[in-house]
Amino acid sequence: MSPRVSSSSSGTGSGQGTPQFTFVTENKQSEARSHAMRQHWKGRHKRKQESKTSHQKMALLSRTLLPRLTNTLDEESSPGLQWDSDNDRDASTCDKVAENELEPQLPGIPAQLFCGMSNALSSSRPDPFQTCPVHLTSQHQKLLYHWISTHAAMMFEDLDVTEFNPMRDVWFPLDLSNASSFNCIMAHSAAHLAHLYGGTLPRRGTTSSDALNYKIEAVRILRLWLSDPETELCDDAFAAVVRLLTFERYWGTVKDWKVHRDGLQRMINAKGGVEALHENWRLELVVYLVSLMSRPSWLESTNSLDRISHPLLSTPVMQRSHCLDVQKIRCLWLISFIQDMRTFMGSFSSRGLSGYPTAHAAVELLRRNFQNSARASSSSQNIMEWEEELLGCLFSLSVLIQDSISILSDGASTTANGPSTLDGLEIYLRSSQHMWMSSVYNLRIVLFESLASLFEDGESKMNYVTDLVQVLGTLSLEARQGVEKCLLNLLNSLGNNNKLVVDDCWTPDSLLSSMHGH
Repeated sequence: MSPRVSSSSSGTGSGQGTPQFTFVTENKQSEARSHAMRQHWKGRHKRKQESKTSHQKMALLSRTLLPRLTNTLDEESSPGLQWDSDNDRDASTCDKVAENELEPQLPGIPAQLFCGMSNALSSSRPDPFQTCPVHLTSQHQKLLYHWISTHAAMMFEDLDVTEFNPMRDVWFPLDLSNASSFNCIMAHSAAHLAHLYGGTLPRRGTTSSDALNYKIEAVRILRLWLSDPETELCDDAFAAVVRLLTFERYWGTVKDWKVHRDGLQRMINAKGGVEALHENWRLELVVYLVSLMSRPSWLESTNSLDRISHPLLSTPVMQRSHCLDVQKIRCLWLISFIQDMRTFMGSFSSRGLSGYPTAHAAVELLRRNFQNSARASSSSQNIMEWEEELLGCLFSLSVLIQDSISILSDGASTTANGPSTLDGLEIYLRSSQHMWMSSVYNLRIVLFESLASLFEDGESKMNYVTDLVQVLGTLSLEARQGVEKCLLNLLNSLGNNNKLVVDDCWTPDSLLSSMHGH
């Protein structure tokens, strides 16, 4: 057979543009093709090496137009975000350090381009999870997504920038500011998920192991700060204690809440008062709100709600903090109160109002009145007279029930004031049923009289109910009607075999996820 000839268009030796030919003497076509491929790859490898050598020579001769950045990021980072252990390391700080380590590897103009792109992207942060103060696992991401979706409307609604948004403007920045607060919201989210998927009632004392583990981690980090004189009164420590109090209110115990509440008060006193936090306005708002509480529920009449219900008669603390926005505190209070209603339902559901038919008949009167009146005044933003009477009745019943819950949770006997309070209310309502059966106004009068007669501090309880009505009356129509529907639904279910109205707008969870920021 005659010999075959193979050629390469790119050459195999000199790297010049002129093609070179090589005679191949193999007799088989496959051997000729194999020889041609070997020569091709040898030439390609040689050209790659020559190009690399040429690039290195050019890099050595190039002139650096800008100085390299120094590691000033470490000096600017907050001391509260630098942990001793690997698990507590700030993820965003690690990203910045990694950028500084990579930069010297690219000399000259490539380094400057890389630096410019890094600076441009650092302000936009395409991945929002980069701002989290811990390294996120898939479990973290699941719980964080659930926590955000719980407040979906306040987190993602396209509201006017001038409108105050409690979750977006206050809680979200605070919760992502340090690892302890972040672990607290992880615990809160895990407990809520366990309640939803486990079918349990939202009462205090969660059995979720995930929630308890996150709480333990939050407490561990907080103890490190409190044991260091330089960080024991830092903003991160205050924010962490506030979030621990939030967890204990809804998923912990009253005893643990009191421990953290006493600790917060000692921190406030050592700091020099709430006004000493004025440089961090978000923290000042939430710490002041918690400082109004003596018990872990806004249905407890011992709380100091009058400080935000009568702004003209402000306390000395409010006068010194002249920039403290009372309306913003009321918006933050609303979120807290909505979550209180969920715990309130779980705490009393085992007994309910099923044994008190007259009290349940009063709730039915309020529900019918709300449905009839809400349609006629759905466009009015100002609180109506009928609405004040309705809220006065709802809050009076709720404060009475919460008082019986608190007595039992404090370890009192079931024969003490708990059940006898509701028994007394049933007697009071039954004896005056002919007066209030068709009048919400008269029902409110009867309920106020029952508060005065059933409690030694009855007058203070009536004043507290009035404060609740006034605070809620300063908020939007959406907020008022949402609270009214939830309380009506909860009180009605307590006397109706614990069956909630089948309506997604009548539960605390649905209200939280749909409530706007204004």
